[in-house]
Amino acid sequence: MARRRRRLSTPFDVVVGRNSVTAALAAGTRAVHTVIVDRAGGGEAVDEIRRLARAVGAELNVVENRELTKLAGGDFHQGVAAYVAKRPTPPWEELVAGPRAGRPFVVLDHVEDPRNLGSVVRSAAAFGAGGVFFPPRRQVQVTPSVAKVAEGGLEYVPVVPLTNVAQFLRQVKEAEIWCYGLEADGEARMGELEFGRSASFVLGGEGVGLSAAARRECDAVVAIPLAGDVPPLNVAAAAAVTLYEFRRQHPLAGAVDRKG
Repeated sequence: MARRRRRLSTPFDVVVGRNSVTAALAAGTRAVHTVIVDRAGGGEAVDEIRRLARAVGAELNVVENRELTKLAGGDFHQGVAAYVAKRPTPPWEELVAGPRAGRPFVVLDHVEDPRNLGSVVRSAAAFGAGGVFFPPRRQVQVTPSVAKVAEGGLEYVPVVPLTNVAQFLRQVKEAEIWCYGLEADGEARMGELEFGRSASFVLGGEGVGLSAAARRECDAVVAIPLAGDVPPLNVAAAAAVTLYEFRRQHPLAGAVDRKG
């Protein structure tokens, strides 16, 4: 007799990819309702996902690969997906008013590529950022493909929508948080500038960079020095370099020193 699937009574996100599903199950930050695996899939990673699903009481459904591809909106799911309770989105005012020294903010000024958004979230989680902020208008949204690229980062760092980037930066500065823009023609150079321990980093969209309104609100605009006459780093790479440099200057207590 076929098992009846549990009816979901609360809003949920679709999380896909082995690392993302594993993180959702292990982090415990939000309820995992259902884990879905490819009937033909297997291996240690999938076995661990099955074990974690049982441990948290999540329903386990086994389906054909095409069903996972349809659910994910593409074939990037690696044979696993999950229905997870929607991420709690704290008001940005709450994050700005709370403890933030040593937990930098990342502010995205109209990033359109989901791979870049996912990579920024992953770096933000890896380097202990306090939040990723973005304006939903003319900006890619958090989709299953973004979650896949983030590799579980969405479980560890708040991703918060903004009405207006420039207005948000003004509020950030009033809270005595330094605002640093990242741009190829910045007057300051990465590695020579000492970042404040309370900091926000503003990165512009692909091909257009920072908007004039956002740039005016920055306390400094910083350039990442590059070797030779090569194109500037994209927003995802620039975010990773910047957050690493911030963490080099301000080590995170309890950080795990490991490769990767």
